Amino acid sequence: EALALKDLLSFIFRSFRPKGLQDDKKVFETMSWKKLLDPKIHDFIREHQDADVPALALKKPPHKDWPWKLILDQIKARQKAKIKMPEWLYHQNIVFPPPNIIEQASSAATAHYKAELITGKTFIDLTGGAGVDCQAFAAEFESGICIERDQDAAELLSHNMSLLCGDAVVVHHAAAENFLAQMPPVDLAYLDPQRRTENKKGFYRFEDCTPNIVEIFPTLAAKSKKVMIKASPMLDVWEGIRSLEFVESVHIVEWQGECKELLYILNPLQKINLNDIPVTAAKINDNGEPIYHFTFTKAQEEEASSHITMPYKFLYEPGPAFQKAGAFNALALGYKLQKLHQHTHLYTAESQHPDFPGHMYEVLDILPVDKKSLPIKKANLKLRNFPGTVETLRRKLGLEDGGEDFLFACTLADERRALIHARKIQRI
Repeated sequence: EALALKDLLSFIFRSFRPKGLQDDKKVFETMSWKKLLDPKIHDFIREHQDADVPALALKKPPHKDWPWKLILDQIKARQKAKIKMPEWLYHQNIVFPPPNIIEQASSAATAHYKAELITGKTFIDLTGGAGVDCQAFAAEFESGICIERDQDAAELLSHNMSLLCGDAVVVHHAAAENFLAQMPPVDLAYLDPQRRTENKKGFYRFEDCTPNIVEIFPTLAAKSKKVMIKASPMLDVWEGIRSLEFVESVHIVEWQGECKELLYILNPLQKINLNDIPVTAAKINDNGEPIYHFTFTKAQEEEASSHITMPYKFLYEPGPAFQKAGAFNALALGYKLQKLHQHTHLYTAESQHPDFPGHMYEVLDILPVDKKSLPIKKANLKLRNFPGTVETLRRKLGLEDGGEDFLFACTLADERRALIHARKIQRI
């Protein structure tokens, strides 16, 4: 009994401790995903796709020869996919990649957005992954090639693409850099370089990714009319442009309140001055359609000037993608707003601008940064051009988190640090 309990605890630990890429890869090596195509196993997964996985893991599998770990991972993957690519849940016989691959994959929304940016007949996705981007491109192009460096993942990708895209996509097992020699000419080459290794995360430079974009670009340029690169949202927009040649445009994509993707589109036949490259920030809906978007160039941002003033009746906070873009003066000019301070990226006006790409608030009061001056005990606290952290200031002010009220701790036009008490204006 003691041995059985020990084995059970060991199983639970292995199943639910945080995993890296290598853990899930080992699972696929030791237990083939093809076993999941068994109709009985497939039906069980669909029936339990909303189940509490840790609780389910404590139970015995319906049949002792079932690949229980793969089944549990498949349920976890489907739960993650419910948000990112819900349409996959309704395809019979789709087998989902491991949960961590789903986490790293593009959402269907961002995939649809990027697929609309370039037109053509042929494409190649050199970093297949889960296949979400490949599926989106296949809907816009006549035919495509998908490259995946891991053999098991390539087989799974081929299975899923045949169900999702028919004969439009051919999957090859190869490393991107090795496939380039036999790569046919295409209208678009797409890459989402791997930014994680087994022991280290957070590589944001193209030179540190796999494949090395800077190293393989000359070959890509010779065989592709356009190249699209998905970069980490952590990468500085302009650093990315400087490290790449022939950048034609940049897109920063916001979905579900977060800056999700930074996209570089390269045209090997045209070199544009850095100051004239159009940068577009876009907030998209679940179909990948822009709700708000704003396009500017570095030259326009540098030439634009914004008036600095104290808060008026309405306060405007740019969305994550628009903050990432850095068009702080151009945005103010484009929407006829005024800034609170040169380095406080909040805007103000006497009237409402419902098309502003972000949140809009009604200003209720301007308060000193003093607990005794607060008329409320609960609020959403944000810092803009203000020292310290949200948690430190929250403790100092004795504030509970949440509610309808917002407090913006910021530096104002007169260099005074203050709290702007506001309430969000809901837009339909």
